[in-house]
Amino acid sequence: MTPGPPERSARGWFIAALVVALAVRVVFVLVLPFGQTVAHRLEGLNDEPAHFAYVRYLAEHRALPVQRHHAAEPGAFARADFEYYQPPLYYLVCAPLVGVAGERLGLILSRKISFLAGLASLLVLWSILERLGLSDGARRAGVVFAAFLPVHVYFTSVVSNDGLCWLLALMLARELLMRAQGEAPGAANLRLGILLGLGMLTKSALAVFYPVVVLACLLGARREPGRRALGRALLGALVAIGVSVLLAGPWYARNLHLYGSPFALEVGFGPHEPGRWSLTAQAHAALATLRSFWFPMQHIASQPMVRALRALELLLAAAHVAALAWFLRRQLEPPVVVALALLATAFASHIALSFAWGESEGRFLLPALGSIVYIIAAPVFALAARRKSGERLAWIYLIALAVHPYLFLAFA
Repeated sequence: MTPGPPERSARGWFIAALVVALAVRVVFVLVLPFGQTVAHRLEGLNDEPAHFAYVRYLAEHRALPVQRHHAAEPGAFARADFEYYQPPLYYLVCAPLVGVAGERLGLILSRKISFLAGLASLLVLWSILERLGLSDGARRAGVVFAAFLPVHVYFTSVVSNDGLCWLLALMLARELLMRAQGEAPGAANLRLGILLGLGMLTKSALAVFYPVVVLACLLGARREPGRRALGRALLGALVAIGVSVLLAGPWYARNLHLYGSPFALEVGFGPHEPGRWSLTAQAHAALATLRSFWFPMQHIASQPMVRALRALELLLAAAHVAALAWFLRRQLEPPVVVALALLATAFASHIALSFAWGESEGRFLLPALGSIVYIIAAPVFALAARRKSGERLAWIYLIALAVHPYLFLAFA
């Protein structure tokens, strides 16, 4: 059936928006300065040199490095040797490119691996939003929102394991939504385990998926009668987790042997930061999380318009929390429960980092990117459905919401 003019127009605007977002991402890959310097009003990532040093070490030595200094030590950023505790998959993908092309071109090629992971993430996100029950219009707006979101654009434009981590997280989320919907073909447990293992070999932050794997399997079992379904679900979860441990276990056993800790977070971040349990410290952490979620660069000086924009973001966050509470009054389908559970585990992990080390970057929530886009887009479109031209207004609002942080660059 041929789509009518309104549908063709919506698709046309969707494609046009993605083309613009793609152009922004290409510019970031090519123009972002290396390290924490500023050029063209853009600030580079302060630990990109450390990520690239990991890639360069693998290319030169063809062996895994051992970390001997943490990021809080004096001179850590000058030495750029504080990311070696990270799981190796992303760096192993980039190392051959640096070995063949050399450091200068290898840097751009390593950034392009992150760039490609970011683009692939948008494709997986489309499927996730469909499984969460969003309409075509809401899915398009959600994908465009993620395509422009500065924190996603920024970290998928530099040498960092975040882009590949978020891609694998979205692929895992899609698998879990399928499981919650009762779709579990014969190879599903093996596929889920492989994805989880690869995720854990990319970044240990994806450990948040382990409890959600069990939950998704149990929710899927509820669709089948009898106790055998529950047993099969638990066995499937055990198989998936077991496969992931077989894949990623050697890396974490190495960490335990070398550093005395499977995740080696103390090796990466340094000693725990005292005084983090006060309400004041956690309020500052919450504000820092919100600020860095919308705009990840740190070089914008405080001035009246900047403070006004940040105050607006705080009001918008409160409004979205209220809209979400209104939206979730209805009965939740199993896929939505899984998405919310994933967001809850990501928040719990983020809060634990904040309590221990004062790490309050918004990007630490992006393993739950699919859930974040859903809880932002779904209530907006549900409210917009009450108006005749509501979908168009919802589209405009979500694009403006994603694009507004770029205004900070005017004050750089």
